[in-house]
Amino acid sequence: MIYNRRSQLMLRKINEISSHTLTRVALVILLFSLFGATLVTVFEGDINDQFGAMGDGIWWVLVTMTTVGYGDKVPVTIGGKIVGVFVMFAGVAILSLFTATISSIFVTRKIKEGRGLENIKWKDHLIICGWNFSVEQILFSLERARKKVKSVVLVNQLSEESIGEIIHRFSSLKIKYVRGDFSKEVTLHRANVHAAQAVIIFPDSSSGLGSKSDEQTVLSVLNIKSMNPKLKVYAYVLDRENLSHIRKAKADEVLVSDSYAGFLMASHILSPGVPQLIHQLCSEDSPSTLVRLDIPELFHGKTYGELTETLIKSQKILPLGIGEELEGVNLSNILSDDYSYLDQFIMRKFEEAGRGLTEENRITIRINPSADTRIDPKDFLIAISQGENV
Repeated sequence: MIYNRRSQLMLRKINEISSHTLTRVALVILLFSLFGATLVTVFEGDINDQFGAMGDGIWWVLVTMTTVGYGDKVPVTIGGKIVGVFVMFAGVAILSLFTATISSIFVTRKIKEGRGLENIKWKDHLIICGWNFSVEQILFSLERARKKVKSVVLVNQLSEESIGEIIHRFSSLKIKYVRGDFSKEVTLHRANVHAAQAVIIFPDSSSGLGSKSDEQTVLSVLNIKSMNPKLKVYAYVLDRENLSHIRKAKADEVLVSDSYAGFLMASHILSPGVPQLIHQLCSEDSPSTLVRLDIPELFHGKTYGELTETLIKSQKILPLGIGEELEGVNLSNILSDDYSYLDQFIMRKFEEAGRGLTEENRITIRINPSADTRIDPKDFLIAISQGENV
């Protein structure tokens, strides 16, 4: 069965190669070279020492066809000269067909790329599905921290002009575009979701769905997780009522529109200055920004107070807290092998709650911990950094 499967794959690959236009043109050139070499060898072989072997004829045909004309081999018979004239004219036509085919391949690829119809070959890239004003803020943030993200693939239905303007504006980023409905598997395949680093999903204003964008987001998360279960998916929803649906679809993190609007408006009254601080930290023009930093090994086992004191003195960094990425629990390793009635009941309840047997890793943050808190090797630092991202 394995042999048959490999044979089928090999035959399919051979069919793909043989059906390619460039392959057919190359085959025509090969057959023409053999035909011309055979004829000139027949007429010249017994008389002209320059065409003593078939290889000499092939060399002469290729040199004549490409109009190089070294002059190292020249037919002397009438038949050989007639073959030479035939090779000259036919060769120019065939060579023109060859160059036109290559040009067509590159032009077609460029057109597909501009229209978002190209299949992405990148790996470890970030996919951003949908489009609204927030996506530009993401691209700006990625541009500031371009060392951490190698490439970005945008998946939406914007016009070619709009995408071209975006790519030009963020020219320091490697950006490619896939046009289509990102809730469909064929579009996700073209974006190469199987090899992506992470996916961010926004309501797509370019699709004209409006309030139904959340339905598209839920379906997109389901399809992405079915295609690549380990891929991190971060989703943005407009309606809080859809929060349970998006969590059942197993999105890793969910942000609800205007989640903090009430807090910010209340802070204008209760704590003036707090909203302005948050706005400044989130602003594109701010010299300071929130960052995640790895804690140097020399601080492992030491206190948070020692770490804070050192960073404030030696660097332009203001620590805010420490975080830890907790590994998920695989319940399938805990349940018994024979799957008793109790095990089946537990599994059913987890499925009804939209949670699988394997819990994903999650991040916990401790804001402003006590100074005597010990730093664990797994901890990382959340801080305000002034200047470029660290």
